[in-house]
Amino acid sequence: MKLLIATTNKGKFKEISEAFETLPYVECVSLDELDKKVDAPEETEKTVEGNALLKATYYGEKTGIRTLADDTGLFIESLDGWPGVYAGRVADSDDERCQKLLEKIGSSEKRDAHFQGCLVLYSPSEHTSFVVSSDVHGEILKQMPKQRLHGHGYDPIFFVSEYGKTLDQMTTTEKNGISHRGKNLSKMKYHIQNTYAGKHIVVPLGLVIKDGKILMNKRNDPHNSEFHGVWEFPGGAVELGESMEANVVREISEECGYDVKVITQLQGVQTKHRKAENFEYQVYLVPYVCKIVGGDGVFSDSEVLESRWVAIDDVTSLKLFPDDAGYFEHLKKELKEVIESWSM
Repeated sequence: MKLLIATTNKGKFKEISEAFETLPYVECVSLDELDKKVDAPEETEKTVEGNALLKATYYGEKTGIRTLADDTGLFIESLDGWPGVYAGRVADSDDERCQKLLEKIGSSEKRDAHFQGCLVLYSPSEHTSFVVSSDVHGEILKQMPKQRLHGHGYDPIFFVSEYGKTLDQMTTTEKNGISHRGKNLSKMKYHIQNTYAGKHIVVPLGLVIKDGKILMNKRNDPHNSEFHGVWEFPGGAVELGESMEANVVREISEECGYDVKVITQLQGVQTKHRKAENFEYQVYLVPYVCKIVGGDGVFSDSEVLESRWVAIDDVTSLKLFPDDAGYFEHLKKELKEVIESWSM
């Protein structure tokens, strides 16, 4: 997954890209690495959220790449919030901006200030945005330190009393732990993991047995031609807080109209790797042998086209999900042993 970091500030790019190093499927790309130069947009919004959204949308639409844009404002109480969203535009370089701010605040004893930051992820293929905002409070030093250490922007003169350091004196790890951008990057990282990382889905399969035959459902999935009309065992993804046995009982009741009791879990979990438009996922199929203890057998026509009792040896003659025939052959010997011992 390419992720365009929409900033010309090398320090900011380094700070942001380092936050995603633990996500191996994310490749951070800078504006300088683009095949074609894209002129910067005019930041016309009056809020950090507005400008971050403007930049993310602009670069995402221009390049067709998922784009992450950041905007930060520095708000000084004694200056009625100045420079605010214009913090990056009061001078041409970081050090000049710091000096201009120090001149503006002068010798005032009221030096409380806060950074407010916003991070926006824009997806041009979906035309969707995800927005996070955070802030960090501190105070402005009375003079510029002799040298800049780790940070960029106003970091050398922004003092965080709780830690007894300026943001510039902190390591990247320390700064990311408390700063507005660090907080936003943490939130954004979780969002990207949840949205684009590989998913792991556990599906208990119900092998429902009656009179030596097994219950099969023909799947109703008209919007997915690959799976519509194939025969399968009842089952569905485990919900949060739900055990696998409780899941298989619930799914069989909802799909097939039967109340069942779980007899045993068979050996052998099948793993299926699948791809969707925006992410990959892996399904784990866990087989459970069940017997009917009640219900009317009226299946859900929203999920099932037809239900049928099938002889164990005839299952693989049906049109099954890809790879399910081989999987069932692997399970069949153990399944027959369970049925035989159960019948005794």
